[in-house]
Amino acid sequence: MVNYGGDEVSALVLDIGSSSLRAGYAGDDAPKAVVPTSFGYMEEKSTSNGDVAMGDAAAPEGEQLSAPKPKAKLYIGQNGPSLWRSGMQVGNPMHDGLIQNFDPIPSLINHAFSEVMRCSAADHPVLVTEAAWNTQANRERMAEIMFEEFQTPAFYIANTGVLNAFAAGKGSALVIDIGHSTASVTPVVDGFVLRKGLAHCALPQLVHAHARHLLMNQTSMRPGIQLIPHQLIASKTPVDVGVPPKFVLREDRKAGTTDSWRAWAEAHEVEEWVQSVGGCLVQGWNEQLAVQQGSRHYEFPTGCSAHFSGPERFAVGEQFFTHSQQLVASNPNLPKTVPALIMNSIGHCDHDLRQVLLGNVVLTGGGSQFAGFADRLANEMARQFPHVKLHAPGNTTERRFGGWLGGSMLASLGTFHQLWISKEEWQEHGRAIVGQRCK
Repeated sequence: MVNYGGDEVSALVLDIGSSSLRAGYAGDDAPKAVVPTSFGYMEEKSTSNGDVAMGDAAAPEGEQLSAPKPKAKLYIGQNGPSLWRSGMQVGNPMHDGLIQNFDPIPSLINHAFSEVMRCSAADHPVLVTEAAWNTQANRERMAEIMFEEFQTPAFYIANTGVLNAFAAGKGSALVIDIGHSTASVTPVVDGFVLRKGLAHCALPQLVHAHARHLLMNQTSMRPGIQLIPHQLIASKTPVDVGVPPKFVLREDRKAGTTDSWRAWAEAHEVEEWVQSVGGCLVQGWNEQLAVQQGSRHYEFPTGCSAHFSGPERFAVGEQFFTHSQQLVASNPNLPKTVPALIMNSIGHCDHDLRQVLLGNVVLTGGGSQFAGFADRLANEMARQFPHVKLHAPGNTTERRFGGWLGGSMLASLGTFHQLWISKEEWQEHGRAIVGQRCK
């Protein structure tokens, strides 16, 4: 059997998230390809040559495939959904941190490998990351795609919680991962996930919904803001702060704009605003302190120019840590806050392991780059537990791509060759080999 270990192998590392797909060579310190996971698609009556067709392969027995339907032309990459096209829908294969629709996955992977990295998966072993709560059926389906469609010579699927701990240089850690759509707390001990302590929820989606509500509703300081993307605006006139925007819509695009594209574009505008203006108060919620932080200016694609006060800016980040009484009363099924997730996770771990985990807390994920988030989390944990040590890389690449970096380190180890599933083993044992080898 060929040994797939060490630098000479140049394994590929693939990390698929709700926001982006990251791909690159093992041993590198950053992914070569970062491709948006969302894709545009249009259903076609007939597929012409050169189009990316999706859904031709039959679904494995018992697997439910959601829209889009067969024979859809895909628009993937930086010029995917962001380029307006008449009648184009927007989809995302991820939900709850897991792949729910495998139809577009081969096209997304092929774009990252072939179009961006200019390499072939048939020439390299491939390590793929997975969420700690991934299903066995999903893991086997991913192995099938890599072996059957990409003809990769060897394959392995590794847990993002473990990989994030490795990226931080720790074998045991409490990994707090704040992603685009899901927040999770994963206890890792000696390179293995403690399943009973695993906790995750859709908290980032609540934060996003709160930000959207905040923008669209008027306050005493400003009117509600129209979230119209720049692709639908023909022209605009510069206006002073607080003055209603003056812009002209592209009437020729009105009929061809789908609901799913508009929802995607509006979500993108909210995300841009949150990243530019939002933040967390380090010591906890304090109205007077929030006012003292001052306002921040932001201009929207419509030309609407506004100053956002301290309380508005910090109310968004506060959703990560506390929920108001009214919100809890109106919706008892709210996602748990980050402190509640941590308490839930630690509470399910053995007493003798708790101090080891709390002494090695790793913060990762693109959503954790919220201004002031790491300091606020450190303060919240210090109130609950003694002797907490938080590792939160200041380097944005390390924070955003922690799972990918851990995979890059793991796949480049000389001793890792024992773990690869070779194509010969896949052909001999079939799907069962995935569960046996990838623990």
